[in-house]
Parts: sequence; structure tokens; C-alpha cells
Amino acid sequence: MISLKPIILMLTDKPVWFGGLWFRKVDGAAAYAKIRPDALPLPAAWVVRSADKGEPIGERLDSDEPEFDVVIAIENARGHEPGETDEQLLKYRQAVYRLLRGEEGAPDTRPIKWRGGRVIEYTEDDLYWADRYSFEGVINNYLPDPAGFNSINRTGGTL
Repeated sequence: MISLKPIILMLTDKPVWFGGLWFRKVDGAAAYAKIRPDALPLPAAWVVRSADKGEPIGERLDSDEPEFDVVIAIENARGHEPGETDEQLLKYRQAVYRLLRGEEGAPDTRPIKWRGGRVIEYTEDDLYWADRYSFEGVINNYLPDPAGFNSINRTGGTL
């Protein structure tokens, strides 16, 4: 139940140390669900929530460990050397890893953990890869303060 928008924002701007073209599009799950591969500007990345693990830790407090995938899509354009496309994918994966592991200022949470990765799809035109990450946070269910007292409401009873 913690927003992943700060993760999307972390991945949006090209880091100064990254050589080459950065993601043309970084978005969330709703955009990922509407992918049209024929009209997709690559490279692209999406942050897609995969699970929320919660546990009570006190009165109106819960620990929350959101898991999310960073889906990376690049063009499958074979170069002159075997393995060049895989090296390009690895370059993007390592950059995302570096950003999310805190070298560039992660959100105010416990460190983001890498949980592994997997192929989503390899086609003639493009490659889709997902790396799973998680982090721990604390959420609360504190009720808002009541409105300030400004008068007595008479209900017809006697004092």
C-alpha cells in the first residue's frame, strides 16, 4: 500500500554516468497493460507492482514489503558481434540496479533489494526482461484529528 511513483520518477531522468540512449518512456502498470509493440518507443521501462506483503507490528501500524518488477524493453537489433544485444540489455539492467540500490538517492525507506530477474519475451524485434525488487516500509492507519471545537450543540436535554 505504498506508492511506487517515486520509483518511476527515479528511473525517468538519465543518470549523468550512463553512456548511450536512456529510456524513452518510463511508466507504471497501467501503461504496461496497454503496450502496442508496433508503436512503442524503445528503449522503455515500466514499474509494475507484483505483491504487497504486510504484517501488523503495533496498534494501527503495519510493515509493508512491496515487490515490484522493472520491465525493460529494448530493440532486438543484432550487431556485428554475437551477444551485443544481451550486453545492451545488461547495461540497462545494471543502471536500474545501481539507481534503485541507492547510489543515486533512493526513497526514504529501507534499502531496495534485488530479488532476481526473468525473461518475459524475446521476439525478432524486441526483448522484454523483468527484474524484481522489494523494499520495506511502515504504513499507519492513524485517523485524522477531529475538527477543532467551536461551540456546544444543544440536543434538547437538560443540564
